[in-house]
Amino acid sequence: MKTNYKYLFMAGLLSAGMTACVDDNDWGTDSSYNRLFGAQDIQVSAMATTAEVTFDRLSSVDYYILELSTDSLYQEDYHQGSRIDTVRESPYILEGLTGETTYFLRMKAFSNNGTPPSLWSYFEDGDRRSFETDGEQIFNSVASADLTESTVRLTWLADAEVTHIDVYASEEAFDAGEPALQTYQITADDRAASACTISGLESQTEYWFVIYNGTTKRGEIGAITTPPMPDADLKISLEEGVTLIDQVLIDDLAAQAQAAAGGASSYSLTLGIPGGAAMEVHGVDEETGEATGLAIPEGMSVTFFALPGERPVLSFQKSLEIGGTHGYIRFEGVTIVDDGCQYLVNESNGAAIGDFTLTNCMIDNMNRSIVRLQASDAVTFNAITIDNCVVTNIGSGGYAVFRVDNAAYTIGAINVTNSTFSNVGHNFIQAGKCALSEVNFNGVTFYNAPNNASRYLVDANGNSTNVNVENTLFGLTPGRGIRTDGTVTVVNSFKTTDGVFSSNDFDVDVTSPEATSAEVFTDPENGDFTLLLDDLNGIGDPRWFTE
Repeated sequence: MKTNYKYLFMAGLLSAGMTACVDDNDWGTDSSYNRLFGAQDIQVSAMATTAEVTFDRLSSVDYYILELSTDSLYQEDYHQGSRIDTVRESPYILEGLTGETTYFLRMKAFSNNGTPPSLWSYFEDGDRRSFETDGEQIFNSVASADLTESTVRLTWLADAEVTHIDVYASEEAFDAGEPALQTYQITADDRAASACTISGLESQTEYWFVIYNGTTKRGEIGAITTPPMPDADLKISLEEGVTLIDQVLIDDLAAQAQAAAGGASSYSLTLGIPGGAAMEVHGVDEETGEATGLAIPEGMSVTFFALPGERPVLSFQKSLEIGGTHGYIRFEGVTIVDDGCQYLVNESNGAAIGDFTLTNCMIDNMNRSIVRLQASDAVTFNAITIDNCVVTNIGSGGYAVFRVDNAAYTIGAINVTNSTFSNVGHNFIQAGKCALSEVNFNGVTFYNAPNNASRYLVDANGNSTNVNVENTLFGLTPGRGIRTDGTVTVVNSFKTTDGVFSSNDFDVDVTSPEATSAEVFTDPENGDFTLLLDDLNGIGDPRWFTE
């Protein structure tokens, strides 16, 4: 038989062509000998410190070599300093990357049977042969307990490599390339704790913090310092998660405050309460375990101060005990809840208090009084002040909002400013026999206060208490007005046509326009006292003005 060597030669060439591969993005081709096919259709999905690499894996390939570099991988040999990974499966996860960094990637296929490796296959995305990782974020969120008026405590992922934190006036300042306000060098102790405290900041001010490892940015976060906490010998904020202010806690803080005051008999505490906290406030009977009133330690002045965030809630199972001597007792920015106390203060012991103040507080459904005194011993207040508060549904249990009717009591003034009182079930102020010098209403909205025909706005029967009314708006009431032997002065104040007191009435100097409560207020029955009449802007609680 005669063999046709010409056809055998051509068949051999065809066979060689079937096992050879030339990648679309190999630098060059060499068709003179067999090679493996390279990785095809390389895709990269990048995050901050990881990237998922997918590709078409061939069964004839035992493994791939992946080279990763911040250089462009332009030479045939491995680049010095590049990262080399052995890859056997798709997808493959690249870990340990640096955030906001441009990377180049290529792959080469290998076989264990001696077949020559493929040429390099490059990752391509359109005209680009690189991908960029996202910005890294190792900062944890900043809790309200981490904020003070001059410091911000920052925390980050455990065991992270970090060197310093730059502080900027804002995110915009950082993005614009403005210089940092300060640079904090992270210490070994900071690294071990994965936390540090940035100090020297201004109160109630926004800052932007950027954390680095060398020149590599690893995270950024914003925070706003708190408003200035009222000054005191001890200023301290409760930690997140605390849900009880009890006698053990308040006595311990009192001891710290007194020590900070050098052991003085008169000392002060500002207690910061985290935004959004729900806090029970009471003591505990050591024998029965039942709730008792929280007693303010002798000689201590205290401010219960709301930190930024949602208004914290203080729930009182028993009334606050204020017997003894105190420069001041103040609540700022909190919601006060009657959780069985009936009175915020129901004092049966002698007391001498500079001022008792509620500022920017909310009270709803207090069964009886804000302050009731029932002591037979002397009780004195320089002033009781309610400022920028909203109080609704109070006194249904048959007691005045302020019941201080005993000759043993001396009060310089009861001041109510920029506040709203609605649905008052008893006298607003009951001060018979008490040595109450004056009552001052300024910028107050009253509605259905009092809501009882036999009760008074102010009952200082037999006393020479002066009552000053300014910029105050009186809505619906079936009750009585002001009973005192002192002087009643009214300036820039208005009554609705259904806000006339049934007895002990007093004249107001703003008499136009004539209108009912329904015509003056948006929805008074549901607590919305936004003014409907522009002519009345400037009268009543400013929160309801429309200009």
